[in-house]
Amino acid sequence: MTNFHLITTWYIPAAIENCWFSMVDLKAWPSWWRYVDNVIEIESGDHSGVNSLHKFSWSTCLPYKLNFDLRTTRIIPYQLITFNAHGDLTGGGSCKLIQQKNYTLIQFEWNVQATKPWMYIAATLFKPIFEWNHRRVMKSGEQSLIQRLNVK
Repeated sequence: MTNFHLITTWYIPAAIENCWFSMVDLKAWPSWWRYVDNVIEIESGDHSGVNSLHKFSWSTCLPYKLNFDLRTTRIIPYQLITFNAHGDLTGGGSCKLIQQKNYTLIQFEWNVQATKPWMYIAATLFKPIFEWNHRRVMKSGEQSLIQRLNVK
């Protein structure tokens, strides 16, 4: 099985508080992130959001979609969110936020495997294309968050 270790860093010229609230408001992602088609809350988790479960539907730059559930496993406010994924992608990851002078660094790390049958079969050969696609989808998210926060 092909593993994907994907790291993306966003540089958002905004306060960490504004970035944090956009990151934890998962249900709003489709309103600002082009490739997020739908987010449905399945379970709310505890008062901080730990153990919440959301069903995600994503489009990509290529002609395929991904559907998976994300369960939040840890939250340190304004610093870290960790999660497990199950569905077309299985594994886990994190979202870290760090204030850096006039901007917030947001780093996403994914350690996943593709489980869609055709992706599973093609993953070894097409891994560079899947990684390119991931980078494009994530770059779109960075640009969209900057627009959402009305910063330049």
